Amino acid sequence: VVFIGSDLGPGVLDEFKKNIPERFFMEGVAEQLIVGMAAGLALEGFIPYVNTIATFLTRRCYEQNVLDLGLHNTNVRLIANGGGTVYAPLGPTHLAIEDIAIMRTIPNMTIVSPADADEMRRFMMQTLDYEGPIYIRLGKGYDPIVSSDKFPFEIGKGILMQEGSDLLIVTTGISLALALEAADKLKKLKINASVLHMHTIKPLDKEVLVNAV
Repeated sequence: VVFIGSDLGPGVLDEFKKNIPERFFMEGVAEQLIVGMAAGLALEGFIPYVNTIATFLTRRCYEQNVLDLGLHNTNVRLIANGGGTVYAPLGPTHLAIEDIAIMRTIPNMTIVSPADADEMRRFMMQTLDYEGPIYIRLGKGYDPIVSSDKFPFEIGKGILMQEGSDLLIVTTGISLALALEAADKLKKLKINASVLHMHTIKPLDKEVLVNAV
């Protein structure tokens, strides 16, 4: 396992850098470079984890993601901070509102969007042996913990968080917290909603979706 970062602030992953310095690379503002670098390391048997802001990792690196990761089916893990509009104060350059659509078009690319830090921990161990590239879509951190270890996490399998008989709310990523909150408010109106958490966007768990309807 190696880590490759791009322009991350001081103090980020200091513990990793201190304990495993030979597996820690901070390459600055050079996102296309780090994706190509990660692909090369993967082809040599390493498992690179690349981390930077979502818009730069998807829009700026699209060609590298397609050619170096998708077509070669390399075991690279792209960890993207700032999915959606959570970085809105930083302006349109940081609004990752089309990243899922972009990454879904790439052959062999798996897309996972954990709900919170706890679910991220359960998910990350599975990335070690997973075949092919993974795009991991995060918020900005410190999101409310709403996932539960009573629901087994498996890449490619949706989780029915709660069952209802009146309507179905389908969500992914940090939006799970909002979906559960909405379901609670609907319950007070005597409307029972199911909440389906599709943490894996590609491949989509069609079976759980059809069964939940």
